[in-house]
Amino acid sequence: MKITPRVLSVPPYLSTAWNNISSLHVKEEAGAFRLVVILKDGPVVEIPALRSQEIHEIFDAHARYSEAEENPTETQPPKIEEALSFTLPFKDGKALPESFASAAQHNPEQADFPPLPPTVLKKISAIAHAFGPEAIPNLPKGEPGCNCMYCQVMRAVHGEDAEPAEEEVTAEDLKFRSWEVRQTADKLYIVTNPIDQNENYSVYLGEPIGCTCGSKNCEHVKAVLST
Repeated sequence: MKITPRVLSVPPYLSTAWNNISSLHVKEEAGAFRLVVILKDGPVVEIPALRSQEIHEIFDAHARYSEAEENPTETQPPKIEEALSFTLPFKDGKALPESFASAAQHNPEQADFPPLPPTVLKKISAIAHAFGPEAIPNLPKGEPGCNCMYCQVMRAVHGEDAEPAEEEVTAEDLKFRSWEVRQTADKLYIVTNPIDQNENYSVYLGEPIGCTCGSKNCEHVKAVLST
């Protein structure tokens, strides 16, 4: 499942932009929830076996999208040129290192901002390094999991976008694991692909047995039963 300010994706039922969705409502059944999605061009898509937390996240994202549609000028993210056009304060003819970090701020509302062009990040990183190597460790780092422009810039300054070193493979790593299984409620489980955390399914072992992939005899149900 993937929920962003622009897209709702619940494989294998639905993957579409919020602007294609007319309305949402929920049916409660067998201790879980069924989400009913009405698309603007007419079709109705029903997504079964969802948790209350997942329902809350979906409705919250839809509400934020709707508010953004009503007030586009207030919520529209700034252009890259505008967000990165700041002036560095000077003292005795030299720019102050701390002004580089204070010229912009971490912005959680831009967490899903698209990657900045490498040329832009390279130029800004060069400005920071012009203060001297000793100034870099004193600059703040980007927030984990955030892709706002400030965090992208700070990661580039600290060289955190470099290719990570290879990790030692242990015997535990070599054990085959098809799916990770986590129980979230009575008879309700989340099955996640350990390689791609965005691929996950809800499995219900009540009556009737069900999975959000749409099959009762799928590998996700078997993975839950095997645990």
